[in-house]
Parts: sequence; structure tokens; C-alpha cells
Amino acid sequence: FYDGPVDGSETAFGGDNNDGSTGLSSTDQAVSKTKPRNDILDSVFTARLVELLKCSSPSLQEKAASVLEFVALADPTLTPIISVDIENGLNSAFQQNFLKISADTESDVEDQFSAAYAIKLEEAGLAISATSRLLTRLLDSKQFCDKLNFSHFIDTLREILKSNIPLHSKDWVAACLVKLSSLSGYDTSSNPINVEVTLYEKIPRLIEQIKTSFSLEAQENAVVELNRIVSEGVVDSTGAIISEGAVYPLVKLIEEGSERGVEASLTILYNLSMDSENHAALVAAGAVPALRRIVLSEKP
Repeated sequence: FYDGPVDGSETAFGGDNNDGSTGLSSTDQAVSKTKPRNDILDSVFTARLVELLKCSSPSLQEKAASVLEFVALADPTLTPIISVDIENGLNSAFQQNFLKISADTESDVEDQFSAAYAIKLEEAGLAISATSRLLTRLLDSKQFCDKLNFSHFIDTLREILKSNIPLHSKDWVAACLVKLSSLSGYDTSSNPINVEVTLYEKIPRLIEQIKTSFSLEAQENAVVELNRIVSEGVVDSTGAIISEGAVYPLVKLIEEGSERGVEASLTILYNLSMDSENHAALVAAGAVPALRRIVLSEKP
């Protein structure tokens, strides 16, 4: 599909029959060998992909969104996609119902910690990420933007950003949300979108880098960026750092890091200490003996 004409092979038509034939008449095979790829990109083809976006299977939704993204790359005018009911397809893919599990019953709470739920969460995240990539590309079309309900999709993606889908699936959600906001003139005075992106995507991503990277330099780069965010006074940023469990790796860095990393980590811990409710977490992470060692070393 992506590299050239459809050739009648199993890739294009779903495989051979048991007898080795393709299941196509000789006429169909002859046509398929000469029909260029772009002739396949008609409204029937794209409409069927949009119908798959509306289905209940996140796995199929992810695949359909990815193929539609390839269609958009093949035809930058985006005409094949925006000529069908793509907006409802996007909306359906973003509405992953089980993300809204309530805490009203004991079974709902237990479901959130089951292996099956974790798998569903991963599948939903991949579908949402692929759909966000597709929407981000579609926003390059003025014709698409002219009829798009911006406020609805902004509200939807803001809720997804706050959900518990895997962090790696939130990258494109955040990018799409920022682009939607910039193109729409959406009033963010009461709840700035850039703050939400920072709290629910950027800070968790930086903390994950601090926790999991094997490179001390990468860890320190993340700490320096995290310190910049905190120093700018982003609302609730210190609360997000505590909730993501970053205190222990920050304390570890003030013992093992370079001067640059130590300074940034100390500044963050200082800001956390301004709230007395955080003192227990700081003590539990070993901050006191670590600070004492720094003092006794008589280093800057």
C-alpha cells in the first residue's frame, strides 16, 4: 500500500486460498496489477476505516487510526479523510468507557488493580495515542478546522490527560491538546492547558527519567528541567512531584550527582520543604543524613 501499486498479492488481498490461488478472478487480478495505490484511497475505503474507529475494539481503533494517518501522508490535501464522517470517528476512539471506572463499588476498585485491567489500559492508551497523532495531522487542514468542534475535543483530551492511561501514551495527547488550544483561541484563563500538560505529562515524564535512566547525565538533565518548572511557580507542581514518588531519587541525587545535579535537587527539595505536610516524606527518604553529610563535607 505504501510503496507502490497494489499487485494482487496476499498483502493486498488478505492471503491465498488453500489451493494456492488468491481467490480473485483473472480479470480482477489483471486490474489489481495495474491499479495505482491512489485509486484505492477513495471515500469507500476511508469511510470503512472511520467505521472501524467507531468500533468497540481499541486494537482495531489503533490500526484504523494508523492507516488513516498513512492516508493523510499519501495525500497531503487530506481530502479522502475530511470528506467522510471523521469527526465522529475520532470522538468514538477517544471515548474509552472503562477509563471511567467508578470507586462506588468494591468490585470497581479491585478491577483497577487486576492484570486484565492493566492490559485494557495499555490497549486503550495505544488507541488514544494513534488517534491523537491522526487528529494532530488533520489540524493542518483549514477545511477540517473550519468545521471542527474544538471545545469538545479540548475538553475530551484534558480528561484523558488526567486519566491513568500509561504515560508513554500521553505524549501525543499532550501535543495534540497544545495544538488544538493554539488554533482555537480557546479561553484558558481559568484552567490553563499548558499547566495541565505540565502536571499530567511533563512532570511525570521527567520523574520517570530520573527514576529509570541508567545515565546520570540524563537524570540530572531531567532534574534541572524539573527545577525550572518548580521555580517558575507552576501551580501544584510540588504536589505532583510528591505524588509521583520523586523524593527518594532526588535525595539519592544530592549524594551521587555532580554539582549541577546536586544544586537542582536541593532547590526542589527546599521548595518541597516549604509545606510542612511534606516533611515526613523528606525524612523517610533519608534527606536529613544526606544533608548532614553535605554540611560536614564543607562543599559549596
